[in-house]
Amino acid sequence: MVNKTQLLRRLLVLGCLLLLCVGLAGGQLLQLQLINGESYVRRSASFLTTTSTVSAARGEILDRYGRAMVTNQTGFSLVLIYSSFWEDKEDRFEVLLDLANRVKADGTAAAAANTDGGGETGDGTETNTDTTEETSAAVLNDVIPITDTAPYEYVGAEGDSERKALSDYIKQSADTLGLKAVQDAKAAANTANEENPQYDADGNKIDQVSQMDATTLVSASEFISAMRTYMENNLGMQTGLSDADARTLVGLYYSMRRVGFNNNATFTLADNVSMDLIAYIKEHHQQYTGVDVQSEAIRKYDTTYAAHLLGTVGPMFTEEWTGTKNGGPYQNKAGYTMNDTIGKSGLESALESYLHGTAGSRTVETDLGGDSITDHANSYAPQPGDNVITTIDLELQEVAEKSLANYLSDYQRGGAAVALDPDTGEVLVMASYPTYNLENYNKDYDQISSDSRSPELNRATLGLYPPGSTFKVLTAIAALEEGIIDANTTYVCDGKFEYGGVTFPCNNHDQPMTLDVTQAIKYSCNVLFYNVGQQLTGAHLENWCDKFGLGNVTGVEIAEYAGQAAGPTEREANRKNDPTLREWQGGDDVNAAIGQSDNLFTPLQLANYMAAVVNGGTLYQPTLVKSIKTYDYSDVVEEEQPKVIDTIEFSDATRDLVMKGMSEVTAEGGTAATTFADYPIKVGGKTGSAEMTERKNGVETNYTNGLFVAFAPFDDPEIVVCVVGEGAGHGSAVAPIVRDILDAYFAEEEPDTVESVQSENTMVP
Repeated sequence: MVNKTQLLRRLLVLGCLLLLCVGLAGGQLLQLQLINGESYVRRSASFLTTTSTVSAARGEILDRYGRAMVTNQTGFSLVLIYSSFWEDKEDRFEVLLDLANRVKADGTAAAAANTDGGGETGDGTETNTDTTEETSAAVLNDVIPITDTAPYEYVGAEGDSERKALSDYIKQSADTLGLKAVQDAKAAANTANEENPQYDADGNKIDQVSQMDATTLVSASEFISAMRTYMENNLGMQTGLSDADARTLVGLYYSMRRVGFNNNATFTLADNVSMDLIAYIKEHHQQYTGVDVQSEAIRKYDTTYAAHLLGTVGPMFTEEWTGTKNGGPYQNKAGYTMNDTIGKSGLESALESYLHGTAGSRTVETDLGGDSITDHANSYAPQPGDNVITTIDLELQEVAEKSLANYLSDYQRGGAAVALDPDTGEVLVMASYPTYNLENYNKDYDQISSDSRSPELNRATLGLYPPGSTFKVLTAIAALEEGIIDANTTYVCDGKFEYGGVTFPCNNHDQPMTLDVTQAIKYSCNVLFYNVGQQLTGAHLENWCDKFGLGNVTGVEIAEYAGQAAGPTEREANRKNDPTLREWQGGDDVNAAIGQSDNLFTPLQLANYMAAVVNGGTLYQPTLVKSIKTYDYSDVVEEEQPKVIDTIEFSDATRDLVMKGMSEVTAEGGTAATTFADYPIKVGGKTGSAEMTERKNGVETNYTNGLFVAFAPFDDPEIVVCVVGEGAGHGSAVAPIVRDILDAYFAEEEPDTVESVQSENTMVP
């Protein structure tokens, strides 16, 4: 029997144990509520209820006959949520590196699966255009323009958009990163702003700091090293990483900064991730808190052609969200969030307002472990973007790109081809060489950007070329209309023209000839046009260039350069920026008349000018858009109508004379006779050769471009084609490219139009 003393002892021990338990529980409660309460409340809110954006499918892009060029496919992305992945998370860099390596492995596996697939080379050589069976490769959203592997080098040309963005970042971070060369240069530029200010052509003061390119002051390796040190010392990035792993984390951190990763903006770490990777992350969700898997409509490229005019898409950057870059600020536009994908170039950018659509909203309830409890209905459903039907003939585009690659590859430079409908201004072909495959753009970006031939440049609208003898048709029109010459005016060409002590050559025929204007066009005789230029003067040529749109932007939807028309006005404007240029002189009148001197035009301008000549004087605004329709093709949003820029007044007699001359260009003895003398359809046109001087790294290289602007059928022109071949030497060298395009155009049977496209063949929610 237990005595009273033993019982009291047992009760005392039990009481002490009870008090200890209560104390421990109270301490834990104190820890939860008072010390870490705010943190747990924040985490609880984050993990219990999450509202995310549901992106809308972008509109599709089709050719003029309804053939798909860009559509959508369902894909999955990995999205990082700032509050739960990044903020106050000690192992964030370890998890980030783990995810990045898994995404890279995912992409490598997909690429290996596609080893036996096809596509198109960078030179435009087709291997297999059917990409529908390929496995999409995961893409890590690392936008820093620095190579992935050591020795690290900047990617892209100085001054391009991504290189400039990095330069701005380096300048802003120079003090933080301890980049003394940049600090000193900024200080010197600020001093220059005060003591030696510079002004642009409009009289606006130039900020010399903003003009600095910091990537020329610090090497890519130095920047990576400085970023690594900063991230280790200040952000908690682990030490002892390999150079490759450190480069990965630096690139991703920079990319996070570009998109403004914060509590209000997520960061899309990777696109096109596989179901295997998704399954792994879902299975280990506790390890990957703050990593969300979202479905998205990913751009699917149904063609390997037309990359330059279609353009690219990409994530929204801060300078687009809050600034004016690329159509911004988007924060002020309805239907956009900072996490959106937007068009970056080409039609994707130009028609962003139509293609984008409106995002929806999705609310999900989860437990504290991250397991989904309830997936609520969308607060509102996404609205897909409108579909764009272009004026492009995709089959004709394919022929043009293949032909450019076939005939220009040996010159190791580039070129372009443009085909227009002269009666509407519709662009049938817009091809630039070399090109690239949009499907592989992100994967191949380093290679594309480092190619000295600049594959990203759309030479059709951004390439500026002296027109050479293709300009003589305009000179002839100007001289005839202003009474300098008439149908009976002749000049003797003995191979040279003397003016001001300078001999201007003509090497376009073997023996002296007496020529009128039509014969001078046929044989491309310089001497007649030297004489005409001397009398006409550059001032009058400037005026006629303006009439025909040469040296002016055309108004086409995508990015283009205006170029310049040679003459005293343009020369004086250039002298304001470069005082070393001499004033306009008589020799310039002579040289400008044959398409040299300061004349610089785009292939699109040359095609459009010739279209206005052959149609009798109507200068149309070129267009790449035929119509815009709703996402299900049920309604027309916009129907493009031909837009007339100007009506050029010149007589039928003048037109007849220059048309006769251009008809002889493709006849026996003409400069394009070899290619077109036996052609079953009468072709007219004008060849040209234009001398170029290129300076790179202090080395000067001279070469001659070949140009040919043609039209057919001669009696009732349906198509105008302009081809430029850099380094091709003469217009006759590119005439076969024109012939290939005309062969395809006249052989092609028109397919059903886009009106027959059925909605079930499109991505409709």
